[in-house]
Amino acid sequence: MSRIRLAVPLYIGGASLSLFGNSAITIVLPWLVLATTGSLSSAGLIAAAAGIAAVPATFAGGRLIDRFGARNVAVVSDLGSATAVLGLIVVSATVGLSVPWFVVLGVAGAVFDVPGMTARQAMLADVASISGTSVTAVAGFFQTGFSLAFLAGPALAGLLLSVLNPIDVVAVTAASSAAAAVLTALVPVMGQAFPTAATGSGSALDLIRATPALRAMLIFAFLASLVTPPMISLLLPGHFNEIGEPGQLGLAMSAFAIGALAGSALFAVLAARSRRATFVTGMGAMTAGIWLFAQLQGFWIGAAGMLVMGLGSGLFGPIWNVYVAERVPADVRGRVLGWLNMGGLVAGPMGLGLMSVVLVGGDLGLGAVVMGVGWTAVAAYAVLSPGARELTEPLPQSARVDD
Repeated sequence: MSRIRLAVPLYIGGASLSLFGNSAITIVLPWLVLATTGSLSSAGLIAAAAGIAAVPATFAGGRLIDRFGARNVAVVSDLGSATAVLGLIVVSATVGLSVPWFVVLGVAGAVFDVPGMTARQAMLADVASISGTSVTAVAGFFQTGFSLAFLAGPALAGLLLSVLNPIDVVAVTAASSAAAAVLTALVPVMGQAFPTAATGSGSALDLIRATPALRAMLIFAFLASLVTPPMISLLLPGHFNEIGEPGQLGLAMSAFAIGALAGSALFAVLAARSRRATFVTGMGAMTAGIWLFAQLQGFWIGAAGMLVMGLGSGLFGPIWNVYVAERVPADVRGRVLGWLNMGGLVAGPMGLGLMSVVLVGGDLGLGAVVMGVGWTAVAAYAVLSPGARELTEPLPQSARVDD
């Protein structure tokens, strides 16, 4: 089988392995910190430092993608992630791990992780073009791989942590990132660079300002990240802790991942008929799932809400990548994606802070209602905003941008 026919599986395989390693290390690293330092606050400090570092890294990553090529940046990012993770093993075996070392290596990993994902999003149009596969289908496959990795990474990491030393599990995540780099390097796209492209972000911002759909995407990314991180990081664990079943947290997250897997598998089929209907259905399912979870009634209703939420996210999530691949010029695609991803990264900590204020009295019910109302407003904006219809309109073949 030629490499051209293998372009899509190589691309999806590399992206999935990369996310698998990244999602697994989010479980392994806090566990390793706790096993080494015994301090939960240290784990929080390291996570915060990594989150802060990811913001400028995302901005810089977009510029690097346009300057040196998406495939090249994706490969370097995976190798950098593998090196940062291997650093944990080397330091552990030599001078011994400590909080400063965890901060340095955690930040190093974050600096590579998000630009790598942005680079893979930017590759989508080239992979679709060279393989002869529709952008919609490749976006659906990409989202399916994302959902599988999101499901398998934490689950396998948790299983391995139950039988192996945490530092040994670290080696598995490093190997996953290294394998992702190899597969991505084999994707037969040009890895094109644009050395004459503007080195600043002005052209990307000008395009976002002038394009209703891109403006809507940026605003949605920001608003959605005000709502969803607090649900995952605060309300979800708080609910299962309150009902005395903290072990069911992982099962609820698995329900979300299964729903997302089903939604992304349906996306290519349904979007080929009507992108608009698929998008609106996904937003409706996500909203219904959030309100179902907001009832805070035991495990089964909460898990059902997570399942429906995942289904909704799988149905509407790929549409962003489809639009960018079809309509954003290749020489500015990395920077546009960088701005879109950065909007979510900036809003996440803000949402966590706001929800922490709401929960200061320990009232999870109030927090759940705030979350439901907030997401309903976000979904209404996403469906009714001036850019939403443009976002979901198929582009005539003759109007597609050059890759």
